[in-house]
Amino acid sequence: MQKVMGLGINLGNRLDLWQQPNRTVQDFFFDDYKKAGFTNVRIPVCWHNHTMLTAPYTIDADFLDLVEQVVKWSMSRGMVTILNTHHEKWLDLKGWFDKKLPRLEAIWTQIAERFKAYDQKLLFEIFNEPHLMSTQDLNVMNAAVLPIIRKTNPTRIVMLMGLKFGNPSWLVSKKSADFTIPSDKQLMIEIHNYDPFKYAGSNPTQKTWGSEEDYATFNKWVADIKDWASNRSLPIYYGEFALTNAQTTATGRDKWYQAHYKAITENGWGASVWNDGGGHLLYNYDTREWNSQILKDLGKGGEASPSEAVRLLV
Repeated sequence: MQKVMGLGINLGNRLDLWQQPNRTVQDFFFDDYKKAGFTNVRIPVCWHNHTMLTAPYTIDADFLDLVEQVVKWSMSRGMVTILNTHHEKWLDLKGWFDKKLPRLEAIWTQIAERFKAYDQKLLFEIFNEPHLMSTQDLNVMNAAVLPIIRKTNPTRIVMLMGLKFGNPSWLVSKKSADFTIPSDKQLMIEIHNYDPFKYAGSNPTQKTWGSEEDYATFNKWVADIKDWASNRSLPIYYGEFALTNAQTTATGRDKWYQAHYKAITENGWGASVWNDGGGHLLYNYDTREWNSQILKDLGKGGEASPSEAVRLLV
């Protein structure tokens, strides 16, 4: 599955927003992704505003239909598709976990039932970027949700993520010593990384990247997580990585993306670059324009030309 997934893209800031209305998703987005050469699409979905707050925690039928339509658009292009629960802040809170977990269980019961007939190119991601819950809570959540998925999706690949927003540094540290990997052969470990955060974070203060020290630090975390996953027989899916628009060619942006592309391809990871059409702009949802240099950094561009629907923005 890692080989089939290859390098893909996130459908960010469309169905995953916490308080804002859902933004339009167009069928042609997936044509553009495919023409650019991407081979998977991660579909982040925030279910909170579309799910009852009390039992039986029913998901709004129209919203579930919308999510299914988006999944169909992706899969009809032959794209490996990753579906998750995203920005579910209501569960990732200290002191509330036990009371609120039944709602997530109900959400996954409905998702698993709705998508049970889809082929194995659809993957499930249990929970995006947990960071406030404890390791024990994380273990309890995975142990509760995975069997729910398995009742209707016995062989579907499921993604697990560690704490600290999925950063690999947590997994390879002593803090993850009590992290329990369920006994299941169809699992992947998902990582997210926006390091160094002063450079790749949402409000960067570091304006250069590409020194020998930068490359050494980068190569070390790649080697560390590769060893950690290999020792546990877990394939790696690199679900998010990106820079904000504040970084440019002059500040080392292209070197950063090229280093990621090299690590992903040399290690055979499945991966999806983050795009939200705004502050992390790779693909513009309104104009259908791409940042051509970042595409090139990621070994993409496909058959695109200025005369095609996939247009390139330098």
